[in-house]
Amino acid sequence: MEKEENLKVPSPETADEHYVYYINKSLPFFEQVISKEDNNYLLNVRKIYTNNTYYGVCFTTFDSTRGIQHQFKCKDRPIGDLSVVEDKNKFLSKYALKDEIGENNILSKSVTQKEIFFGLPYRVFYFYDNFDGKYFYTQYLLEDGRILRGLYGAKNEKHLKKWLLEFNGFATLGPPTKKEVIAFYEDKMTSYANNQVSVSTDYSEIIIEHTTQYETEWSDIKRRKKWERKIQ
Repeated sequence: MEKEENLKVPSPETADEHYVYYINKSLPFFEQVISKEDNNYLLNVRKIYTNNTYYGVCFTTFDSTRGIQHQFKCKDRPIGDLSVVEDKNKFLSKYALKDEIGENNILSKSVTQKEIFFGLPYRVFYFYDNFDGKYFYTQYLLEDGRILRGLYGAKNEKHLKKWLLEFNGFATLGPPTKKEVIAFYEDKMTSYANNQVSVSTDYSEIIIEHTTQYETEWSDIKRRKKWERKIQ
């Protein structure tokens, strides 16, 4: 294991191609992380809003092997519930359950993963229920490290009609086609770019946001810096 001082971490308020990181320059980096488990650090937890409606949670981790990773969980997941996200102890208790959050696509015992090669600029995985062998959902591993989950599989025609309404037309009866996989991805990316805003939790000392948000007046980093100037 590398010593903490030798690990490569983002420098204060610098951006990679997709994200900006705001880190207090006056404090050691490792004093600002939310939690540490072995060589894995939880850096930031942020609430995601779409058109002013809470949509889910995004959290960022770092280790010397995989580097920075961003994971998103919808509000319908136990770890994505707003009351859980806003409570540090509740969130950490869910975060500790690796089968609940997933970690580098490690699977729980209830599902089996199969990567589908569509020749797209992101990786696509189909998950199947181990109990009945039926298609369950699709997971995308994006180039910037984000994980996108969706396109849930319905059990029957009646169930499909219900889920088409709940998931805005993005549900399938059986494994989705390449066209459906691409359509879901494009819809979510358009929504993210145009409508989604992240707000870091109060217990997140390191602030992380997408570059598209940093460039706007509702930047969470700029809001945090303005608040800090007021209390100084």
